[in-house]
Amino acid sequence: WREQVGFTPEIQSAHVALAGANAAGAASILNDWIYRHQPCLFGRVAAKTDRIHYCILFPADLSRSDEHIRDCIQTARTEWTRLGFTGQKSAFVIAAISERIALASPNNSLRALACRIASLYLLEDVQPDRVFLDSIWLEKAGTPPATWEWSVGANYFSSQGDGRWWRDHRFPGGMAFSMNSVGHMMKSGALANAVAALDKALGIATPTGRENLNDLGDALNLAMRTIAGASNAVSGPATFLLPQEVDDPTSRPACPMPLPGPLKGFSYCRYAGWYHTDFTIPSEYFESAVERPDSILRRSLDFTYLFHRDIDNPDHETMGSGRRIRTDSDHPAPEAAPSKMQAVERPLSDCPRLVTALGRRVSTV
Repeated sequence: WREQVGFTPEIQSAHVALAGANAAGAASILNDWIYRHQPCLFGRVAAKTDRIHYCILFPADLSRSDEHIRDCIQTARTEWTRLGFTGQKSAFVIAAISERIALASPNNSLRALACRIASLYLLEDVQPDRVFLDSIWLEKAGTPPATWEWSVGANYFSSQGDGRWWRDHRFPGGMAFSMNSVGHMMKSGALANAVAALDKALGIATPTGRENLNDLGDALNLAMRTIAGASNAVSGPATFLLPQEVDDPTSRPACPMPLPGPLKGFSYCRYAGWYHTDFTIPSEYFESAVERPDSILRRSLDFTYLFHRDIDNPDHETMGSGRRIRTDSDHPAPEAAPSKMQAVERPLSDCPRLVTALGRRVSTV
């Protein structure tokens, strides 16, 4: 099938450019592709504002031992952790660049390879059709300092999606895993904007900075626009908004923003999709079908993690607003009235990867 239909021009041109690129060049090519062609607006914003850290695995890496591949990924993961702590990066992309992978059939062998690379990244046994999470942290310097922690979903993308019903998860060059913390992006943006405002008030010249989103209301807007703008693939859009009537008005939380015209009348709590957007490796991506099989059922998916603070919605704290943790033993957090939603604070020594990241400096792409 691929020999007959080929790739779309934007995927093919990226394949050609990646074939002769080094790590820095490949990261630049992928960043430009994400900004121009990835329908996820969070990914586009991250690419535009230089918030993505890349781990590039070339065929020479993939032909070596699992230990080598693991070490390449973990070195890049540690650097992403360090850059995330200072607010510079919110997203992490692991890209296996290989013509052999890009041209492979979406079958059990490709799925096994995807699971193995994901396992070497997360250091646990990754299986299809499950949600697997990483973590990222952010510090606000000062006295006392403050640190937040987020859980970050890992999602699979690959060249096999180009031309198939799950087109929104296509990716040039081979296969990739994308980790993008919306909550971290928003809070680090708010922190950067606050620092810029302080510098201006104090008469300190600040370099022209990137545009920063700083509110989870902005995040909901982007999330709804992403779903509404899903690719019109061979079987139609794979995700879509639902009418607001699907929500019970007596239990529906308040919307954190005025819905712009194109989004009015749609649910800001739920949307629908033909695949589970939180599954790290959906099994559906490893079938040869070009059009969506009739056996695939529609799923109801969630927006409320972005804005609804509630004891029965823990994802808002773990993935949206972030969990406040103690920065170090010398600066305990101030006491506050007990709350069911109050985060359990702990020293940074309980986060080994963060401690490792803060104790080393490695080159960045």
